[in-house]
Parts: sequence; C-alpha cells; structure tokens
Amino acid sequence: MSTAKNLLNRPRLTKIIPAVLTIALLTLPGVLSHSVVRGDTTTSSTEQLITEYSAAYIGQVNVAGLPAPTEGTLTPLSLPDLSVSTQAQSVTDPATIVTPGSQSFIHIVKNFAGTPGTNPNPCRCSPPDMGLAASSKFVVQMVNLAGTIWKNNGVKVTTFSLSDFWFLPVRGGPLGIGMSDPQVLYDAAADRFYASIIDTFDVNRVNFAVTATNDPTGAWFIYRVIANCNPVTPYSNCSPASSNTLPDQPYIGYSSDKFLIAVNDFDTTSGLFIGAQYWILNKAEMLSGCTAPTSCPGGRNIDAVTNLVTTTNNFWAIRPAQHLSTTSTAYMAENCLTLAGAFITNACFGTPAVPPGSGGINVFKITGTPPSATTVMVTTVPVAQMSFPGRADQPGNPASLGTNDALRMQSVVWRNNVLWTASHEGCTPTGDSARTCARLDQIDTTTLPACPACMANQDFDLGFFGAYVFYPALSTDSSNNLVLLYGHSSLSLFPTLEVTGQLATMPSATLARSVLLIAGTAADLSTRWGDYFWAATDPATPNTFWVSGEYRTVSLFQGWSTQVGEISFQ
Repeated sequence: MSTAKNLLNRPRLTKIIPAVLTIALLTLPGVLSHSVVRGDTTTSSTEQLITEYSAAYIGQVNVAGLPAPTEGTLTPLSLPDLSVSTQAQSVTDPATIVTPGSQSFIHIVKNFAGTPGTNPNPCRCSPPDMGLAASSKFVVQMVNLAGTIWKNNGVKVTTFSLSDFWFLPVRGGPLGIGMSDPQVLYDAAADRFYASIIDTFDVNRVNFAVTATNDPTGAWFIYRVIANCNPVTPYSNCSPASSNTLPDQPYIGYSSDKFLIAVNDFDTTSGLFIGAQYWILNKAEMLSGCTAPTSCPGGRNIDAVTNLVTTTNNFWAIRPAQHLSTTSTAYMAENCLTLAGAFITNACFGTPAVPPGSGGINVFKITGTPPSATTVMVTTVPVAQMSFPGRADQPGNPASLGTNDALRMQSVVWRNNVLWTASHEGCTPTGDSARTCARLDQIDTTTLPACPACMANQDFDLGFFGAYVFYPALSTDSSNNLVLLYGHSSLSLFPTLEVTGQLATMPSATLARSVLLIAGTAADLSTRWGDYFWAATDPATPNTFWVSGEYRTVSLFQGWSTQVGEISFQ
C-alpha cells in the first residue's frame, strides 16, 4: 500500500492532519518516562499509563506444509492510493545533488527473477509490495500474496501462499483485500527471520511472525497487534474508532532485546490520517512462541489519537531501524518538516536549531527492555529541507509513473553507531526542471541528544539531469560500506533497477559508479509503482548484499516483475 490509502475512493489528501500521541503500557501497570529533546534543551515528562497490553499469539505455521499459490480468476485491482502530493515543489535549501562517480567496485554476483505480478502471485494487483531477507543459508522474499525461499546460492526451495501463511483470505472484509504490505527481515544476532503484514480483512490489525529456528522453510510463530486500541486484553475494550483504523505500511525492526513495529493509522471512513503508532516489544518473549514459562510478547504501545490542532508533538511516518550490530539501544527515524501552508506533515522538535523553513530528521532513541522502564528520547537532526516528489517520466508517457510515498523514509539501518536513512523527494538538478531524487542521510548516534551540536555527517541527494530516481533501498556491512538500490527512469529510459554504493573510506557525499541490475523494457500504465524496494546484508560473506525491486517487460496491468540480485564489493 502507498503513503496513505483512499480506501473509499475519496479525493486525494491535500493536507496531513497533525496528531498527538498518547502512551500506554503493554504488560504491567506503571509509568513510562518519555523524554523529548528539543533544540539545545531536553524536557522530560512522566505520564500515568493505561493497564497492560500484550501482543496476541495466533498460532504456528509450517512453511514446508503450505501449498504453492496459484493465480486466481479474480478481477485485477489497483491497490488504493492516498499519496499526499503529485506535484514536485521547489525548496529554498535543497541538498547537494550528486551522480554516481567513476570509482568501480560493485559487481552483480547473482541475478534472478523474484515473485512476479502474475502466477504464482494470486493478487492480480498493482503495485508489488515486497520484503527481502538473507541469512547464510537462505534468501526469503514476500511480495503481495506469495512468499519465495531460495538457498543462498540462488536455487529456489519453495513458493507458498501468504494467505495460508498468515491465516487470512486472499480477498474480502470491509476493504475488499485480505492483506497488504508484507515485509521480511533477518536478525543475524538471533539467527531468526521476521515478517509482518497488514490484516486488511479485519482492517485494524498487524500480523507479525518469527521463525522457530533459523530455517524459514520450517515453523514460524504468528502474532497480532491491534491499531488504535489500548485494551486490557488484545480483543476486548477497543474503542469503536479502532475497528475503522487502518495501520498502513507496518515497518518492522529489531535490536538485541526489542522488536519494533511502526505504522501510520488512517480512518477508513473519512480517509484522514489519524497519527503514527508504534509498538516496542520484548524480543526474547517473541522468540519463545509463548511457551511456558515465557509470556507472549509484551512491551510498550505508543498510540495515535486524532487531534486537529497543530502541535509540536506529532509524528508522521516513523521507521524502525534494522540494527545490524549488537545494541540494546534501539533507534527509529522519520523525516520532519517545518513548513506551514497547504502541505503539513509533522513538526521538527529542534527549535531554534531547526527554524521554520528548514528540515530535519527526528531520531527516536529507545532504552530499556519491556516490561522494565522504557525511555523514548526524540532528537531532531537538522538536514536540508525536503520537498514532495512528482510523477516520473517514461518513454512515450511523461509524468505517468507514480512515485507515491512522499517524504516517507524507505530504508533505515543502524550499525556501529552509524544510522543511515533513505527517502525519495522532489529535487531540481542544476539547470533542470523538477525531478525526483533519492535523499541519503548519515547520522552519528553517539552525538545524540547533544543538540544543537548534533548534525548529519552526510546529507545529499542522488539525482540525474533529465531523469528520475525513486524508491531507494540501502544496507551496510560490518565495515560500514553502503549499498544502494534505486529505480531510474526518463523519457528515454523505462523504469530500471540500478545499484550504487559508498565505501566507508570514500569522501562524504560521493557514490560509486552504478551498475545495472536489470533494465525495464515496458512502461507502467497503472499509475502506481512499487511502494518500496529492499536491500539486505549477507551476514556470512563480507562486502556482500542482496537487493530486490520492481521492473516491467510488459505493460499488462498486473504484469510487473521483481528481480533479486546478490551484490559484491570488490
């Protein structure tokens, strides 16, 4: 699903409604210290919390026993879209725009077809939503309604139905679709795979899972949380508003002791944004599969409530980081704006360090392990202000490719005290007109929360004159080398997948010569492109990564394809 979905075909949003967050305890009654860093001062507030809340255990599924999915005869459908803006906007302080340089060290080791939009994907929909994860033995991809597992050498092991995996129907429910927005990650420290998806059959639920062992072809434990709900038990005492709340694009992340889920809540009756919401869960409890004496995963639920009054305590699209080295401190991040006017997303806390008309990244620093005291500190790191991306060109079809997710982060990874984020935004290369670029930011988390001294180590755009960049996906290796997958199109270039990167020894704001993963040969006429691409680090092989994204060889509505590649830095 896209930035926001107009599930009832309402007009496209022109303004994001700010939201105030309330804080609820998931496992034990008590208090939670919620510290917020604003500019050069730190303020803390302690709030009485609501009674316990824990994730519900749904059951266990064994992938080896699941049937292969088959393409149905259902009418093709376009996944609903509530993109904030389709018009690129100029800004007064854009980031430096760089193009891939001449340094050559990126190689495509393996390159094979991922799950396509046709058989065996029964979704018959557009666009794909995908996750990708890799261990030393397996590569796992989930796209729309199908999952595929390969050995780490690229040999396919199995393809299975996500409907059977998540115990959900392919279609149905109030929204007409059973599930959407799958993601899958691998946690090297725990040696487990994680996955998540929106339960759109029941509307208001996020299902998430963890493998029982390090083998994704075997058993997975399946859990559930409910959006916009703070009940004593997961299925009782929810407010009526909860049943109409869609938790859009559930991004997941993890640290050594915490599992994180963050969503954007939307009211399905009005189409309006309610607010951001995230869960901080006890990872050890989640890994246990609720076996005695370990309880089901509990933690903290930072919930969203509607508030139509502009406030500095509102969030838009929070993304948990994948923590690729050991840490009990977890991080999340989101883009923030200080714009006032027709387009408002959320507030930057760092006034006066981040004055009106500037931009920033809100970094969430989470300490403590539920059910013990947990602290969330929010720091704004100043960056060049971002602008809304417009539609991208394709051969014969100018401004026809929907880049959707305006300003929402696409990737967030943390390793060795370095946080990397990737977004796509509107930009204007020198001498050019409005385009789209990939914004890359690198933040040293050891400086937080020492604002206003804190700043991004790197803050720049990847862009091309006369062309468009969209859906960047990044990851890093143990040497802090960066890989970046992105989409690229123009009036002479069909949407294509390319890979670039940055060695830790390279100068700031520079990228290597890009390499082609796969070339698109057809235009997308659905007006929707993939909501996100994915990149993952191979934990077994140094300087090696796995990436996946969307491309087309036919313009048939559901005729999109995905490609999986193994990338090596030599």
